[in-house]
Amino acid sequence: MIQTFLLLILIPQSLAIMKMIQIYGKVTYGPFPMTSPSYENCALECFNLDYCILSWQTPEGLCYHYSYLNRSDTITVVETGIEEESVVAFKTNITGTDCPISYTDMDFKMTIPSGDTYSWIKTGNSWGLNGCRDGWKRFDRVDGVSVCMQIYSYPDEIERWDARYFCKIMGTDQIGVASVDESQWIHDQMMEYNPSKTEPFAFWTGGEQHQNCTTTPTYCEIVEWEDGYTKGIAALDTSTNFDCKCMNKMCISVAYVKDDERKTVQTIHCHKWAPGYVCGYDLRKSG
Repeated sequence: MIQTFLLLILIPQSLAIMKMIQIYGKVTYGPFPMTSPSYENCALECFNLDYCILSWQTPEGLCYHYSYLNRSDTITVVETGIEEESVVAFKTNITGTDCPISYTDMDFKMTIPSGDTYSWIKTGNSWGLNGCRDGWKRFDRVDGVSVCMQIYSYPDEIERWDARYFCKIMGTDQIGVASVDESQWIHDQMMEYNPSKTEPFAFWTGGEQHQNCTTTPTYCEIVEWEDGYTKGIAALDTSTNFDCKCMNKMCISVAYVKDDERKTVQTIHCHKWAPGYVCGYDLRKSG
């Protein structure tokens, strides 16, 4: 039988919702940890670091800290026996002030300053963290960039620049669309806000056409994605999913096009108001 233990690190009462839970375990996958010089205070130091989500004291006497920032890879933790002398500590929310009887009944979940949470997924005797905030959708792009996305409906309607501001105060940005799969996922999510399909509508993304409109076909292929990490026009195919209008000062939206429901991406005037927007972040530069 695997022997385990549970430890509640004492912290100030004002911070009692967040605690470190230690078990015998090891990190089997999780590149680029940060090394701490203090082995004895490994978990406590992690608790005091806003970005730290997990600590690991190895049998060799090393202390590693794992951050939810800049995390394009998953982290995997496996339970071990006491004889391996390997200890991991999860930073997690706990309701109340009492330590749970058993860690096996717990859902390890950490709240970050933005109010978002990161949850560990338990499978058998292991836990995994996929990198995205809870409720956000992960896409691994062909250029090696991994992003997380979420859509937001606005009670009335919102201008594109205000929508981008709301993304930024969450440590994200108004994200671009790099593939048809991404545009389809956004489209499916936003349709939940308007299932009746009575009128066309659109959600802002981070794309803009800076060129003045011309009658040449290349106009629809000249798009600037303003998030800094979306590249290319793989999501913009005028023969299938892209409704491109030849007008000046146009921006890219994911839209319900009532006249042609095959279309999921549409150019709309940059100064128009829209009922929602898409936020996202690059996992290697997450905040």
